[in-house]
Amino acid sequence: MSHSEIVDKIIEQLRIQDRSGGYFHQEPYKSDFFRLFVEAAEEGDGLRADHLWSLVGQRAPKVFNGHAWPLLFAAWPEWDYAWSYAKRRRASLL
Repeated sequence: MSHSEIVDKIIEQLRIQDRSGGYFHQEPYKSDFFRLFVEAAEEGDGLRADHLWSLVGQRAPKVFNGHAWPLLFAAWPEWDYAWSYAKRRRASLL
């Protein structure tokens, strides 16, 4: 899946969560977002938080006003850091 398609799915998930009123850390929301993060991380150079912010802002700036966006935006770089660390660690063990 391309980064463009992933961003579209992220926007869709943000809208669903904002409509349903579920909490970001509640399942299945967080795992749905994490699956999209993994897809983005495996696609090319990954999708950094600042680039995600830019793409979402261009396509659907109203999601920034929802309750889910700030939580996703806070989690994204943490996941990116952990994912990068795990990849480096795995490579050093081989």
